[in-house]
Amino acid sequence: MSTTSRKKPEQAALLEVATSEKPEREETKSSARYASPRPFREWQPEQGQLLPQYAREVLGEGHLACFFVELRKTLDFSAILKAYTQECGQPPYHPVMMTLLLMYAYARGITSSREIERRCETDIAFRYLTGGERPDHDTVCTFRVRHLEAFRALFVDTLRLARGSGLKKLGHLAVDGSKWKANASKHKAMSYGRMEESMKKLDEQIDRLLAEAAALDAEEDRRYGKGRRGDELPEELKNPEKRAERLRQAARELEAEKKLELAVEKEKRREKIREAKEDLEKEAREKAGARGENPEEAKPSEKAQRNFTDPESRIMPRAGAFQQSYNAQVAADADTQLIVAQEVGQSTSDARQLAPMVEQVEANTGLVPKELSADTGYLSQEDIEKVEDKGVECFVATGRGKHGEEAPPAPRGRPPAGLSFKERMKRKILTKRGRKAYARRKVTAEPVIGQVKNTVLPRFSLRGLTKVQGEFSLACAVHNLKKLWKLGWELPSLAAQAA
Repeated sequence: MSTTSRKKPEQAALLEVATSEKPEREETKSSARYASPRPFREWQPEQGQLLPQYAREVLGEGHLACFFVELRKTLDFSAILKAYTQECGQPPYHPVMMTLLLMYAYARGITSSREIERRCETDIAFRYLTGGERPDHDTVCTFRVRHLEAFRALFVDTLRLARGSGLKKLGHLAVDGSKWKANASKHKAMSYGRMEESMKKLDEQIDRLLAEAAALDAEEDRRYGKGRRGDELPEELKNPEKRAERLRQAARELEAEKKLELAVEKEKRREKIREAKEDLEKEAREKAGARGENPEEAKPSEKAQRNFTDPESRIMPRAGAFQQSYNAQVAADADTQLIVAQEVGQSTSDARQLAPMVEQVEANTGLVPKELSADTGYLSQEDIEKVEDKGVECFVATGRGKHGEEAPPAPRGRPPAGLSFKERMKRKILTKRGRKAYARRKVTAEPVIGQVKNTVLPRFSLRGLTKVQGEFSLACAVHNLKKLWKLGWELPSLAAQAA
């Protein structure tokens, strides 16, 4: 046997040993990287799986999405369904499905229509709730804006549902307000004092831009003749001597067009400022008329502001700063933490809000609370007397106490004669019964507002007071439904509620 033939088997054997040892060494390195004294379960992401046929089996009967699906048999969606009266084009998504999709998304703290669209593709709970449908973000946004008024009726319907489930009476009612961030930046606002100055500057800029454009037009008329653009003859472009001049002329025309565009944009901005100024002056006249003063002589404060993104929002103190916000009012039941009345306004103050909230509670539930607590922002003798005429005992703070300050001793005996309304209320709050009743406010209204703000609606997505009121009604309805789900109350059917 030749030397060459003897080497080939040896080389093949060596090659076989090398190839067999290489993966082993790599496997050893990989094992060393994840070395642990304990063994792990085998992990194979690409392993095929046998999943349950129905998504509900994956989620489990106690899942929030399953609870919202069951609401289709319980809630009254007639206010939304009646909006669909004509057949036109492709059939729309089912309104009940779209409503429950929005409510479940808000319950998860998701208010972005684009994020809702993504969840309908990737989240099994969303896919189960929609029955596999995938509405795009335009459809979700359009549906939400279209049915804002119906969401208020839906909120009231959650209270009827609560009454059928077990809410038989209202013991203690806590009322509180909170500044909710608007969908607008405070940097897009302008004070009344700056409006006149800004309008003068804009007028000067517009006049200058128009004058420059007119001068450029006159120069072109002199050069090319009246009614001629100057580029009618293509032969001019074929002449190399005139090509540079034609390019310069084209550049001047573009400059003139740009100046006209800027003038139009500044005119639109000036119009916005004028409208904002008129709105502030109108508000000042209305307030002066309400006070019995001469409306024609009324002028807004120099610091009064109007926002150009959401003109109906207001600058309000919030979280230690000033932000574009709305003032949301909430009345919550102390025993269940259900929201039984809610409203959104533009006033930074809570004054004169107490009586309207109690009236709304009575209209929504048909019940009148026994007690009511509120902070010092609601202290109004006229308001409190209206509420007490309904048989409600009010405990309203008369001032803010300092943290860490020791409370004064509880008063005893009959109240002295000649006390003012505020002094009587202060004495009442200081009694043992008053302290106990007022202490329920901070464990009722404040947690409810925190839950809605942190888990349902961190900030408004829509703009304008009417739209914001509808969105807040939807958020409060979702809060109530989550409470019913957590309390484990049995949901009555529509037939049972009607009976």
